[in-house]
Amino acid sequence: MKIPVKFVKFLQIILLFGILGSCSNNDTPVITVSPVEPIPYPYESGHFTFYYTSYDSLYMHEIADSVENNYSRVLGDLLTDSVAKTIVHFYSTHEDLANAVRYIVPNLPVWAIGLATAKDTIHMIAPKHPEQNYEFMLVVLIHEFTHCVTLNINPGFSNNPRWLWESIALYEAGQFIHPNQLPYMVSHNPPTLSQLNNFNNTQIYQVGYLLSEYIVLNWDRQHLKDMILSNGNTLQTLGVTFLEFQFNWFEFVKNRYNI
Repeated sequence: MKIPVKFVKFLQIILLFGILGSCSNNDTPVITVSPVEPIPYPYESGHFTFYYTSYDSLYMHEIADSVENNYSRVLGDLLTDSVAKTIVHFYSTHEDLANAVRYIVPNLPVWAIGLATAKDTIHMIAPKHPEQNYEFMLVVLIHEFTHCVTLNINPGFSNNPRWLWESIALYEAGQFIHPNQLPYMVSHNPPTLSQLNNFNNTQIYQVGYLLSEYIVLNWDRQHLKDMILSNGNTLQTLGVTFLEFQFNWFEFVKNRYNI
């Protein structure tokens, strides 16, 4: 699955926890650039309202287009007709971002760059911040919007289960990492779904795309949506046990990617 936005950091581990976590860039240093003032009025597009800073003021049309151009695709992929207009807040410093989401994440890690905090709300560092990769941040925006869409489908889906929550957002944002670039996959030692559910395990951001790809190609998109609705109940939704799903997924990956 391809998307209009070019994804330039295939091998970068990112942490995208949505409501109870955050989107991160572990290679990005702590933001030290002098902050800029927020723009006092929002930028409106068809399906989004953006509150932004002067870092992004000359690029808001382009930023809005990057997610608007994926809006219908993401909703169509997840078999959803419409969602509420999404409010996106951009911040010029990590401190401002942390203060805005403190009620959900009391101690936001310094590497965190974005969160989906409700079915219609996203908080992120400004995409055009000089210490962020602009194209990567546009992909993060699509990833976080996908989290919002899944919360419209099932309000209780946030990180429940984590492996599926992140997998679907990674898949819809096109964040694919070829398994032949992952030594543990090449050596036929894939992580278990239980391991991927551990918040200290970042491998979900490397293999998450492959999990949703397996569901879509082996079943279909209706089953992917049903997995959201059932909070990842494989037996109820797919007719296989948790362990069977896990084993068959890796068999699929081995055959599809010749590892």
